[in-house]
Amino acid sequence: MAATKNYIDDHLEEIRGEFKLLEHWAYLNAGDQMIPANYWLKAAREFYDFVEFGRMEDIPVADIATHPFLTAACKDCIDLGAAFINADPDEVTNTYRPAVTANLVFYNMFDWTPRDNIVFTDLNYPSIPYILVDIGKRFGVEIRVVKNVAGEILLSDMERVIDENTKLVCVDRTAAFCGFTYDMKELCRIAHAKGALVFDDAIQALGAIKIDVKDDDVDMLVSGAYKWQCGPEGAGLLYVKKSLVEKIDARYRNYLWADIPAGIPFALRDHDNVRHWDYPPIQTASKFSQDVTIGPALFGWKETLKFYKKIGIENVEERIKRLGGYLIDRLEEIGCIVKTPKDVRKRHGMVVYTTGSYDLDVKSFQRFAAPGRCMKPIKVSMRSLGGIGNIRVCAHFFTSEEEIDYLIKVQKAVMDGK
Repeated sequence: MAATKNYIDDHLEEIRGEFKLLEHWAYLNAGDQMIPANYWLKAAREFYDFVEFGRMEDIPVADIATHPFLTAACKDCIDLGAAFINADPDEVTNTYRPAVTANLVFYNMFDWTPRDNIVFTDLNYPSIPYILVDIGKRFGVEIRVVKNVAGEILLSDMERVIDENTKLVCVDRTAAFCGFTYDMKELCRIAHAKGALVFDDAIQALGAIKIDVKDDDVDMLVSGAYKWQCGPEGAGLLYVKKSLVEKIDARYRNYLWADIPAGIPFALRDHDNVRHWDYPPIQTASKFSQDVTIGPALFGWKETLKFYKKIGIENVEERIKRLGGYLIDRLEEIGCIVKTPKDVRKRHGMVVYTTGSYDLDVKSFQRFAAPGRCMKPIKVSMRSLGGIGNIRVCAHFFTSEEEIDYLIKVQKAVMDGK
């Protein structure tokens, strides 16, 4: 990584000040959910302030805090979210959790036949395989699961199982239970060479590393705001490549996104609920919108995306990868076994390790939660999937080396029987 000056390094205390709970915890658990940030809490509260002030009219025009899909914040989030992943605004819409969006995508946006197969891996977060296995049973589609090799998914193994009958390849850009991160550009090249589409669950990557959907050539990407993106629960984005927006009929209709030339016809004297709505969906990603994001979440998501614009995703990625490397080195110094790939191209700040003993891992996890009298709790997770686990530590851009050293000190004490 280039040894350039990092904005976050120079403003670390100011940035940490946005996260009040850092005063009370060593928080290393962004892969589970993020602690609230002042910038989005303030915005979410303002939404309800506007509601209290009566600023929620929608006739003749939408006011500040009307239905979320009618607010300026809705479009602002689409524009900012698109810029965040280098997409066109017409390719992005607001959504919530990947599992919610995936249900819409998998059940409604594909015509499945028994000739088809779907490829995913044993490192996919269970929410997606749970849907795909049902697709297999319901439509007679073959399910192909690629096994990890020591915590990595080898692209050669993916290439071996993807064929001309593969309709969909589903991966987590960063694997939630081990931190392995794909070369998405190469994976998309492999899938597209066989005519398959790629669905990218980026919830453990977006906000930690720079994502460029055009350069990667990914077909669909989904993420939620409440993990590495340091945003509110209830917001996120769905990206659908422009060529697919125009090609795919979601077999799902949201009347608010009907392509009515004159706009919503509620105020027409002769308003008819069939004749005035006899139009196809708008030809943007919003035709797939389920409008599941509520007003306070949208207001908070907008401020989150503005915050990232301020600190710079390149700065975030550089710092996170650097801290991830520091964490790996310190863990290995005290004899822990790191399961996350050490190659900086295959990880970011999510690091999974074991002491070598499951019982000792459990004891360590419990000790982190209660390290001692008047000591800050250390917030981490225990995770295991595909034979990879057990303690997961997430170093984010606000993490300090001192917090990592503190975790190491407590971990070593447990290993020494203290």
